[in-house]
Amino acid sequence: MFVKSYKITEPGCFEIFVEDINEDDVLVRPEYLAICKADIRYYKGNRSRTVLKRKFPMSLVHEGIGVVARDKNGRFTSGQRVVMVPCENAVCDGTKCVSCVREYDYLMDNYCPRSSFRSSNADGFSKEMINIRADYLLPIPDSIGEEAVFAELISVGCCALRRAGITEGKVKEISVWGDGIMGYIIALVAHYGIGAKVNVIGINKEKLRMFDFASTYLANDISALSKTSLCIEAVGGNGAASAINQAIDSSLSGGTIILCGVSGENAPINTRLILEKGLSLLGSTRSNVGDFEKALKLLENEEFRKRILRLVEGVDVVDDIRKYYEAFENASRSESLGKRIIKLVF
Repeated sequence: MFVKSYKITEPGCFEIFVEDINEDDVLVRPEYLAICKADIRYYKGNRSRTVLKRKFPMSLVHEGIGVVARDKNGRFTSGQRVVMVPCENAVCDGTKCVSCVREYDYLMDNYCPRSSFRSSNADGFSKEMINIRADYLLPIPDSIGEEAVFAELISVGCCALRRAGITEGKVKEISVWGDGIMGYIIALVAHYGIGAKVNVIGINKEKLRMFDFASTYLANDISALSKTSLCIEAVGGNGAASAINQAIDSSLSGGTIILCGVSGENAPINTRLILEKGLSLLGSTRSNVGDFEKALKLLENEEFRKRILRLVEGVDVVDDIRKYYEAFENASRSESLGKRIIKLVF
């Protein structure tokens, strides 16, 4: 089957490709997409030249929901709305690596070096039609609308807590550094998913007002912040080092710090205090199907869903490449907490 797609061929340059796709699995028409910071880094060329040369041309966007066009195995019906999971495991017998991550429940597909991830080492969802394995599709309940496009980000928050072995009722209070969209969603997941009291530390007063379900603090004044056994860094970039060091200072002895922010440079951190307090630092990135299932369950919670809907700043119909450019330009300039969603029409 021949389908159209938008692919980035060099920084700031998209082209329309027509390609023949396999029809082995489920055919899904991507409908609603959301642009991620990682997509913007490719668009702006904020990766090394070697990395960009290796990855281009590539279809971008890994946050998306779609409509099933055909499933010859009958697991899904035509017209059924689904969340598309971007991380797919490699088809292997687990003997090709010295140690297989599938042996560890807390790692799984998103830490397998042979896994594919859309808009990273595999084409993303900016296509007229995709062929995807049925195991990487989840039906969207009727009570959830286009806000289901945020399931990927929510699943990342679910993954972070899962990595730390945190379940409902296990931790009473959590501190989250980061007043951006990732910090907002992780804080929501902690509050509604495990019932924890949440403290959020940020630098933007306007954004912090959105965290009305949590106690908020400006990063330059955290003297009243309680020390907790679990801290989460969701800042990334140039602010990561400061956030991590504040988290180290604010951790109880024997506590855990989960790192979720992406930084391009090495972050100098206070290793002496990590040793003195006996802290554990865990890295968490991406997510797997189980995390997506938890994300959809959370979206069925009306209060949780209302707070996710705050992130939807509008829906832009993208029916040509010019509007696709506009969507990326707007996303790259945006400094707000939420996102504008793309409705993809070919």
